[in-house]
Amino acid sequence: MTTESLSKIVEQSLNSVSLQDIKDAKKRPIKDQILALLKLVTGDVVGAVESEIQAITNYKESEFFRKYTCYLYELVDTTPEERHKFCHEIQEKAKDFSGNVIMGMVDRLDNINKETILARLTIAKIHEFISIEDFFRLCSMLERIPYIDLKELPRYKEPFYDVSGDTELLYSTGALILQTLDANGSNKYILSVLGENLLRWGFGINLKMQREQGTNVTLNYATNDDIDEIFNEKIKATRPQFKDGTLYFPDGTTPGAVDDNSQFFYDLSRGK
Repeated sequence: MTTESLSKIVEQSLNSVSLQDIKDAKKRPIKDQILALLKLVTGDVVGAVESEIQAITNYKESEFFRKYTCYLYELVDTTPEERHKFCHEIQEKAKDFSGNVIMGMVDRLDNINKETILARLTIAKIHEFISIEDFFRLCSMLERIPYIDLKELPRYKEPFYDVSGDTELLYSTGALILQTLDANGSNKYILSVLGENLLRWGFGINLKMQREQGTNVTLNYATNDDIDEIFNEKIKATRPQFKDGTLYFPDGTTPGAVDDNSQFFYDLSRGK
């Protein structure tokens, strides 16, 4: 089956048909689910479905349909008109056919459970809870975060750092922002607005967060004694040193034997 064929199946199934007819196929083997989907798209024209099924010969295509049908099952309560409007916005923003764009989104997700999250984000966009721009951003975030780390996101409702490594990964995807910058290296991170939206609309977890403006900075301030010591060391390092009748400059050079005048200027440099 060509990429063009897959794209057409995606576009037609989202744009122009009721998905209620495939609802009952969810509990059947994957081959029966694909068959139900293709019958829905083709209108069950004689020979068309059998021809399409025969074209699905490799693992990659069957795996795509497994993910795509999972995605569709979450959209059964949406109307063709709602999905058509959604596809139009996708096409306008991406400057590409909606079938191609959504096919790529579905196919790039590496875990079947992510398809459910993608569908929920689609529903959130359909009902205008998120913008089309944020839909694309959240889909990109979903693609890049391993599924095992997605479950760690709720921990960052409060400033947090996880030494196991998920903090750095989540931060690199834009799901977290730096909340506290610590001079000792104990930085803390918190959910970004996008990370919060991923939890709210992708997982159905509604977090009531209170955000502070900017980043807190924790510093180890020097005391007055510390400052005095620093300056005294700096001053000491610039003074010439008198040793065994010879005056030594900070760079190690010496004008030679010390006479009364040099002794006088040396004492003067020391405040005598």
